Amino acid sequence: DLIVDQTIEKVSFCAPDRNFDRAFSYICRDGTTRRWICHCFMAVKDTGERLSHAVGCAFAACLERKQKREKECGVTATFDASRTTFTREGSFRVTTATEQVEREEIMRQMPDTK
Repeated sequence: DLIVDQTIEKVSFCAPDRNFDRAFSYICRDGTTRRWICHCFMAVKDTGERLSHAVGCAFAACLERKQKREKECGVTATFDASRTTFTREGSFRVTTATEQVEREEIMRQMPDTK
C-alpha cells in the first residue's frame, strides 16, 4: 500500500537516522501548505541506511526522468499561491507526425476568435 504520495522535486534531504539502525527520514515541501515536513520511517526487515539509499536513488531517478520528459514535451506547471493550486500547461502525451499534421490543419481552419 502507498504510505505517502510525495512530489519528487520537492524532496530536499534523505538520510538514515544516527540513533536507530532501522530508521530513515527525508525532508520535503508540502505542495498544498508549502511547509517543510520531515517524514520518518522505521524499517521492518532492512537497515535504515540501506532503505535511505534506495529511496534517495528512487527520488533522483524519478526527478531525472521528470525533467527529461518536461524538456521533451514542453510541459510547464505554475503555482498560484492565492488559491494554492497548480496549473499544468501542455501534455506529456507524445503525438505522432500524422496527429500533429491533423491538429495543425484543424487549427488553420478554425476562425480567429479575439
